[in-house]
Amino acid sequence: MTDADCVFCDIVAGEADALVVDETAETLAFSPLDPFAPGHVLVIPKAHHESLFDVPADALATVTEHARTLARRLRGGERGFDGANLFNDSTSYQSVPHLHLHVVGRRADDPDLFPETGYDGDREDAHDAVTAALEADGDRDASANERESVK
Repeated sequence: MTDADCVFCDIVAGEADALVVDETAETLAFSPLDPFAPGHVLVIPKAHHESLFDVPADALATVTEHARTLARRLRGGERGFDGANLFNDSTSYQSVPHLHLHVVGRRADDPDLFPETGYDGDREDAHDAVTAALEADGDRDASANERESVK
């Protein structure tokens, strides 16, 4: 499945340029147009899925496994990184409506990747916001681990 207006689908189809760093049968990894650190790479499914909210679990697992493989390959060695950050923009800040994971190779002396956001809440505030949203959803996964939170 592709989306006619999706630049990532165009990259997969070979109709748009990209600096590809790795590829599997179901995923593609390439350098972003505007990286925010050395070692920044995007990993996408070749099939079009807009976000975490519509991607099938098996496709997400495949993308995540490819991201983990890249993170492991980025780490160590003479030119390697000390570790890696992995994240997803989801739909609120996602610039391209095609699921993508960011893998960012990091070195111990790198500046903070996530500067202060100005959020003034504490751990309990964050916990309350998440639990309120989950309770409002009402669609609790039967396999969810139900345990009391440890404060």
